[in-house]
Amino acid sequence: MKRLLPLRRDRGFTLIEMLTVMLIIAVLASLILGVNALVQSKAARARAEGEIRTLSMGCENYKVDNGTYPRTGDTDALNPREDVNPNSSDEKYQDASKDLYKALSGDSGPGKDPDFIPDGKIYLPEFFKPNVLAAKKDANGKIIEVKYIQDPFGQCYGYSTAGAEEEERFLKELRTKPSASRPARMKGYNSTFDLWSTGGSTKGDDEKARAKWVKNW
Repeated sequence: MKRLLPLRRDRGFTLIEMLTVMLIIAVLASLILGVNALVQSKAARARAEGEIRTLSMGCENYKVDNGTYPRTGDTDALNPREDVNPNSSDEKYQDASKDLYKALSGDSGPGKDPDFIPDGKIYLPEFFKPNVLAAKKDANGKIIEVKYIQDPFGQCYGYSTAGAEEEERFLKELRTKPSASRPARMKGYNSTFDLWSTGGSTKGDDEKARAKWVKNW
């Protein structure tokens, strides 16, 4: 007698198997995104370090011609020890950064609004391109007003001469009072200028936020 074989039934994926595969895909995707974010962050920091070195070199060249680093009331007013968050003090950050741009680019512009058209000496001729500037543009994409120098994280570079102002005040006092001592907490970190990127951090005044800074000190 011929033996009948059982019918073979095609077996599909079970719900558990499908969920397992989806979980593995999700884990791999999160790892890839995490690695990509880390690579982008490191690249942005490296670029910020390079831009800070270039801007610092421009400041040194400016000093050779003018006897002092770029300095205005706005750059004296921005204090990196206190003004940590570029979002909470936009005007202070932007005004100081704009003054640095005007000094190094030769673009004095009309009033406080530089127009990307140099009319003075350019100390960094190859640096100030649209990708490093936050600017207002017309319908054709032409820059009509520079707002500030922008770091790779999309934030405003901080530029301060608060330390220079404090040093100047101390030296003046020292001439009339030899026993004068420096304040316990000086403004700024350098007696020349402070230049920094907040590294993408927009938090308040805390050490975790400051630890992300890319700076010249």
